[in-house]
Amino acid sequence: MTVVASPRPVRRRTKGEQTRNQILHAAIEVLATQGIKATTHRAIANHAQLQLSLTTYYFKDIQELIHQAFILNCAQITTRANTAWLPAFEMLAKYKKAQLKKLAIRAELAELLTTMATQYLIDNIQNNAVELAVKRLLFTEIQSSPQLRELANSHRDALLAPCIQLCHYFNQETADIDADIMLTLFSQIEYRNIVIPQQDVDNSAIYAMVKRLIYWLLQVKQ
Repeated sequence: MTVVASPRPVRRRTKGEQTRNQILHAAIEVLATQGIKATTHRAIANHAQLQLSLTTYYFKDIQELIHQAFILNCAQITTRANTAWLPAFEMLAKYKKAQLKKLAIRAELAELLTTMATQYLIDNIQNNAVELAVKRLLFTEIQSSPQLRELANSHRDALLAPCIQLCHYFNQETADIDADIMLTLFSQIEYRNIVIPQQDVDNSAIYAMVKRLIYWLLQVKQ
């Protein structure tokens, strides 16, 4: 007789974990709107609508609180990026190497990948502007803290990994360079558009830039 293992129960967060998480999310929002110098225990407590004593209880050192907020922000962005790339990898895994060399297939994939990448960027700009602003802040603060520099480097490596994986399907020899170009362009598109009103974001311009890059990567003429 086959014994079916019962699913593990989902562990609920304790009240302390919930409060700590609330503080970190509030810190992320304060960092995005006020910058690192204005991110204080009091500013975070006010934003989270918590007593000041709670923020100092869970994070006695404000620098450690800020560092943990950056870590959480990086984790959220990385998880979202990895999830967004999964459909592309599932699609590409269905093709053999010989098929991926055919121009007609590359042209079809270029259009599909352009649509996927554009939608991901637009969704990020519309719904995750706070996280993107804190990500940009992290990279501007790396000269002031070795800890933040290490975190920024590891975060970029994590975001670069799926880009490298994608580029490997089409040109293994230059995959690392191609992926770096891709990530740089995507980041610049995000940063440029989170500082303007959402109604002024030009989705067609984003699509055009992404299409030019993807078609170049896949060596397909537009």
